[in-house]
Amino acid sequence: MEKDDLTKYLLFLEDVFLYMEKYRYRKGMKEIILEMKQLLKGNENGSATDRALLLDYQACMETKPEKAIKLEKEALAQIKEITEDNAHLVSNLHANLGGLYRMNGQAELAKEHMEKGIFLLEQYQLLYTNDSIPQINNYAALLTEMQEPEWAMSALQKLAQIIKDYNSDHCLDYAQVQESMGNICLITANISQAKTHFKKAMKIYEDVLADEPDLIEEKYQEIRELCPQVGIALAKNILASKNK
Repeated sequence: MEKDDLTKYLLFLEDVFLYMEKYRYRKGMKEIILEMKQLLKGNENGSATDRALLLDYQACMETKPEKAIKLEKEALAQIKEITEDNAHLVSNLHANLGGLYRMNGQAELAKEHMEKGIFLLEQYQLLYTNDSIPQINNYAALLTEMQEPEWAMSALQKLAQIIKDYNSDHCLDYAQVQESMGNICLITANISQAKTHFKKAMKIYEDVLADEPDLIEEKYQEIRELCPQVGIALAKNILASKNK
């Protein structure tokens, strides 16, 4: 395989194994990694980007966050200079590392890397890519967990505008962001605003998924189940604050 072909192959795999979904076992992934290792054997084959991608894929096979974090950090270390050609990859590496730190209970480090990833998307005008959706969604979820719901809502509002500008305000991505904003409003006991966001989301789901009524019903059920769950969490937070 020629060097140019190798890079195209590796970048193709990057598109196949999307952000944070990669942190699950996938059929054939071990074989792909073994093949990549053979292709990159020796310094004469591949580039720093190729080696960073290999380390990234190795991280996706790890069940222990600590080991995956180590591999993602090694992947980032391969990229000595951020350029227009590799900015998208570096952004994803930071986002993946942030997600792993979040899983590992290291919120501040998670926030730092998630923000670096989003900043690169902004700096290199890549916010229109699909990767911005999970990156900003996960960042908003982290901010909510860190009791910064106002910043979480701000991030999601920005994401909603990006989706509207580059796609439309009547697509599934937009509905999912509206649903996320509804969740945050529930958590902060802003019930009326939560209803507004959920209604917007469900209207889109009903229109876009008109031929799949089972999926629409699943969405309704998710929101029904979410309300009491959030209510319990909110009550616990109130009691915890009272007892301080």
